[in-house]
Amino acid sequence: MVQMIFLFAILALMTIVLMEANTVSARDCLSGTFGGPCWAWSGEKCRRLCIEERHVSGHCSGGMKCWCEGC
Repeated sequence: MVQMIFLFAILALMTIVLMEANTVSARDCLSGTFGGPCWAWSGEKCRRLCIEERHVSGHCSGGMKCWCEGC
């Protein structure tokens, strides 16, 4: 039973990571000024820094990186 729960948790995590990887488009680029991991609560800082870098907006990815949109 414990193995089934563990397996389900790993599969769910892998699905989330793969879905997040697909949200980064070809027109996105990594922020040059954002430092450290980009957590969910860091989203506003990521957007602000990307706009300051003269991009359209920004978002945190599942890989905890700040991606700027419209590069």
